[in-house]
Amino acid sequence: MAVHRRVLVLDADMIACLSIVRSLARHGIICDIAASTGLATLSQYSRYAGQLFRHPNPLSDADGFVDFIAGHLQCHTYDLVIPVTERSLIPLAHSTKMQPWVDILAIAPRDSLNKVLDKEQTMAVAQQCGVVIPLSQAVDSVADIQRLLPDLSFPVVLKPGRSIPNADSRQQLSVAYAFNATELLELGAALLSHCQVLVQSYSLGIGTGIELLADHGEIVYAFQHQRLHEVPLTGGGSSFRKSIAVDPDLLAAAARLIKALNWHGVAMVEFKWQPDTGAYTLMEINGRFWGSLPLACAAGADFPWLLYQLWVDGQRPATQTYRPAIYCRKLASDIYWYEQVFRRSEEPRLFAYPSTGQLLKDALWVLHPSRHAFDVQQWRDPLPGLMDIVQIAQAYYQRVAGLLAQKWQVNKHRSAAMQNRLAQRLKQADKVLFVCYGNINRSAVAQVLAEQMLADAGIRFASAGFHPVAGRPADATMVKVAAEQGVDLSACRSKILDSAMLAEADVVFVMELAQLSRLQAAFPGTADKSFLLGTLNPAQALEIADPYNKAPTAYQHCFTVIKTALGCWAEGLRR
Repeated sequence: MAVHRRVLVLDADMIACLSIVRSLARHGIICDIAASTGLATLSQYSRYAGQLFRHPNPLSDADGFVDFIAGHLQCHTYDLVIPVTERSLIPLAHSTKMQPWVDILAIAPRDSLNKVLDKEQTMAVAQQCGVVIPLSQAVDSVADIQRLLPDLSFPVVLKPGRSIPNADSRQQLSVAYAFNATELLELGAALLSHCQVLVQSYSLGIGTGIELLADHGEIVYAFQHQRLHEVPLTGGGSSFRKSIAVDPDLLAAAARLIKALNWHGVAMVEFKWQPDTGAYTLMEINGRFWGSLPLACAAGADFPWLLYQLWVDGQRPATQTYRPAIYCRKLASDIYWYEQVFRRSEEPRLFAYPSTGQLLKDALWVLHPSRHAFDVQQWRDPLPGLMDIVQIAQAYYQRVAGLLAQKWQVNKHRSAAMQNRLAQRLKQADKVLFVCYGNINRSAVAQVLAEQMLADAGIRFASAGFHPVAGRPADATMVKVAAEQGVDLSACRSKILDSAMLAEADVVFVMELAQLSRLQAAFPGTADKSFLLGTLNPAQALEIADPYNKAPTAYQHCFTVIKTALGCWAEGLRR
């Protein structure tokens, strides 16, 4: 009787999942896949994919996610369960509910994993191993940053201590760059509201990864790639990269780290590397499969199969070979990379824009019959690639259509007819309602400012939001910004927008075009009395952006824009 080998691959919305499915299918292994409810996944279109299962989002409902996986494993038998991202890896690694299946979870030992997830601990291990790291300092407060200022050289890099903090929201955070002390303090304050922050010196060099498989602290297979295009331009996931021969110094540095961590499983050790001098700096360690996995598989470094053999069969790789000078492209991201380059969208102090000749050379690699591959598009498994192209086309169509629609809306709300209609409404208004998403920033500020600046207008003011939770205090950062301007938001508590509020209001001001559409879709009778607050001031942008979770300057700008708009209204009443 044939024994069917079966694996469960999580994070099916990630392209790395598709690479794992394709790899293991070549060796006769059935791969079921799982993804959060509502997330689009290319893997489900693969001819090699087994069943698709949907689970709660681990970022917003970690307990529900763990309960689903535990219940699923009680009913289904797998040789291996492979988390592809930290959003699924972290809750599984730290939940005692997963203890019965710990042997089939492709997750490194908890102590090793914690040191990799915490960037400060990672850098401490690297220092102990003699691995070169950027000048780094962990900070817990803005005061800590201020103490560092005399010794810093700009630009500097700010990294969240964990890309997904251990907090209720488990929001995914990104690296930021500061070019002066003001930017550093603002960006640092925004990140510190979520977790500890690592302030690092900016490192020169090419983004390079040593991808590896380790057996309890010993590297048993290694692969190296070099990033050619990154999104964002200043550094991030690669959209175009190539395989290169393993550099002995980088491999030795990675080996020291892996041994010190007693790492077991796959990992990528990321460096900034200067090939001409051999100088390198450690950036981070990813303790999971990486985004450029399709390149490794295309070059013959079949990491999913190697992991399966090691974890399930206890077999180490028999060979260390792979093909260098193989190029691989993530089509959607690389199209976006070219767009950003042509638009010159990034800070030139951090990104050296390539020449036209280099851009053309990189693009022409798609024509090479044997040395170029795509992350998704494959002749042997065509449907995911076709769906990827469809999604790319849909995304750009929606962007263009959205821009055209937005331009039409802006012209409409800037028109003399709209200005006259608003003026007539305000003359007859007894009550004005301000609406934003959460009612803890923009609409709350608008209500309090209007009550002060238009106190003699004989109008009642109120505010509300679409957010489904009432009674929340105003955003602490906005409270501080407003207090500096003599405005007290301490008594503000959020309200949920409802039909009774709207029926009572003579004029409803929203902050964004999307909110206007949402309001009119949910409450069709409000169309004639709904306006954008930015319409009051023709000299400023029509939409007022949400400052939530952004730098303090965003809050200050938001406050000023709202105050200026209301000032235009007050000035009109005085005339």
